[in-house]
Amino acid sequence: MRLGIFHPSFETIGGAELQAATQAAFFRAHGFDTMVVTFAFDPVRWRPYLGDVPVRCVPYRHWSDVFTGWSRVGKLRRRGRRAHHYLDDCDVVVAHNHPCSAMLGASELRARKLWYCEEPPRSLQLRGCSPTLVARVQQERVGADGPDICVTFAAQLRDHDDQVRRRRSVSARQQFELAGVAKLHAVYANSEFTRDNVQRIYHRHATVIPPMVRFPTSVPSRMGLDRTGLKILVLARLERQKNVDTVLRGFARFRNTICPSAQLHVVGEGPHRPRLQALAAECCPDAAVRFHGYLSEGELRAVYNSCDVFALLPIDEPFGMVFPEAAAHGLLLIGPDHGGPMEILDGGRFGWVCDAFSPDALAERLTEIWKLDDAAVDRRRCQADRACRARYASEVVGPRFLELIKG
Repeated sequence: MRLGIFHPSFETIGGAELQAATQAAFFRAHGFDTMVVTFAFDPVRWRPYLGDVPVRCVPYRHWSDVFTGWSRVGKLRRRGRRAHHYLDDCDVVVAHNHPCSAMLGASELRARKLWYCEEPPRSLQLRGCSPTLVARVQQERVGADGPDICVTFAAQLRDHDDQVRRRRSVSARQQFELAGVAKLHAVYANSEFTRDNVQRIYHRHATVIPPMVRFPTSVPSRMGLDRTGLKILVLARLERQKNVDTVLRGFARFRNTICPSAQLHVVGEGPHRPRLQALAAECCPDAAVRFHGYLSEGELRAVYNSCDVFALLPIDEPFGMVFPEAAAHGLLLIGPDHGGPMEILDGGRFGWVCDAFSPDALAERLTEIWKLDDAAVDRRRCQADRACRARYASEVVGPRFLELIKG
């Protein structure tokens, strides 16, 4: 069977890219004639993940484009046709992120056309992707000392609605996306949260198949907490939706009132890094927060090994691969009370969940962890690791993907 994995770009490291690469390598290892089709590819970063899976890179532009108009939808159609030329001999094509899902649906390929939905495109479906945030904005439930994420999001939401209403290019892209998804043979979602968003936006049923997580084969054994001071890790792209603001504020309150020697390690890059660094300097002026930027696997492993807790409170996160990865390294987990992370944590059975808009709630969870005895700490970290491996390891999830491909 000839199988194509269709994803927009393999350049930067992201959750959707990692899952697309993991699936491609898995299918290849199980005897499928698998290839990746994409518009951009960085072999230095991605060849270690893809192994010997062949990659076909579609030209993003072509000289003939000048003769066929410059509308955004026109460009998407032309790029889709170029990609379809590479996918024409496939029996099954699995699209990942937008716009590949819409391009695949719009194609006349004879292949069975599937979408593994990590998340609908926020640029076109902002309301449908953000039910928790939309509800919080409508309720106006943000305190004066809380994060300004809702205030900013309210403005973004108004701008988004206005663009869809007033700008033909945005409305046309939205319609192109809706029409393309409607023509796909099947849609699969990475979580129940994503499944519900797919139903809300596209009025389509989506079958939930969680991602395959690359668990380390061995990690250093841990016992209890480092009682010299709680060490907390944040690992995320530094953008507003990841809501690192609340983690910074909650950490500062915990440190100022409970554990003066606590440290926060922030790993990742993104457009909001300067603003977050300024906030950290304001909340913790004595350099208790360290921003590491992007780290190699070896460097990240060292930070994992030095930390006790992983804390991240993203807003309307569709899954959250960083949570099972952190559990596999023996970190205790704190996540938001909604979205994919809450499913991973099973509502708090395998970690702690809290109101993602409340620094005080995060500080309370950190305090609970700090007051645990070492036996309870070890029990919780073992439960989380076992639960994540039992649900997301390739030998558990892989057979479901094989059934998907075999139809």
